[in-house]
Amino acid sequence: MSFTYYTVDTGIETSQVFWSFDAVADHVELCDAETTLPVFLAALPKNESILDAGCGLARWVIFLRTRGYRVVGTDRAYSALAAARREADVPLFTADTMRLPIRDAALGAVISLGVVEHDPAGPVAALREIRRVLRPGGIALVAVPYNNPFRRALINHLRRLRDWQKRRAGLKLVFGEYRFTAAELTTFLHTAGFEVESIHVDDFTPPLGKGLWVDSSSFFGYRIGPIEIAPGHKRWELNRRARVIQRAANAISPWLVAGGVLAVARRVD
Repeated sequence: MSFTYYTVDTGIETSQVFWSFDAVADHVELCDAETTLPVFLAALPKNESILDAGCGLARWVIFLRTRGYRVVGTDRAYSALAAARREADVPLFTADTMRLPIRDAALGAVISLGVVEHDPAGPVAALREIRRVLRPGGIALVAVPYNNPFRRALINHLRRLRDWQKRRAGLKLVFGEYRFTAAELTTFLHTAGFEVESIHVDDFTPPLGKGLWVDSSSFFGYRIGPIEIAPGHKRWELNRRARVIQRAANAISPWLVAGGVLAVARRVD
């Protein structure tokens, strides 16, 4: 695995953190700021059933259904789905994405965003389950955290040092996720029975940002407490120093500080 990200055991799984503190409407609004939005709209079929597997607050389900896509959502976190249903009347059901209650080859597309990296055994089993429920030739949109050059050069080393300090202080660290390179994600998808059609930067458009904000939301953003955001600002918003870094990095390559990598993959038989 590329880089293993640990977190302090707070009783909340890492996969559940980023939807736990905000309103559903705030999450739906973020869809318009996604750099991958044009990819979604171009790759997803409008005349076939689509599953968002691990949908959290169902932001993409709500967003895409208003645009005519036949999307349903599932997540194992019932509380997230209940919150989403209070916001919008959309089809949702509770399930483990590793064992989907869906017959073989039933779907035209599956969306999996920030899900498969949370299995300590690696992502292949989850990707094979996605393949199982897709029809032959069906599309999978799979996004995972990206082990970008900035992280490999600096952030990962600082993270390992900080983890060591936390363990010395007696804190319990637990597995959070893996962070992959684009080549690694491509290899995992091939192993699971997919052909990768394209790879894309997964981030937000300025002044929001995923990569820098996740790396340090207090240094690069406006977080002022464990979850609190400074008045007048919002989650994912980058401060001035981060915007300078993001602008300079993107002038060279959008991959340098990107938060995630998205693959458009097709089931092959």
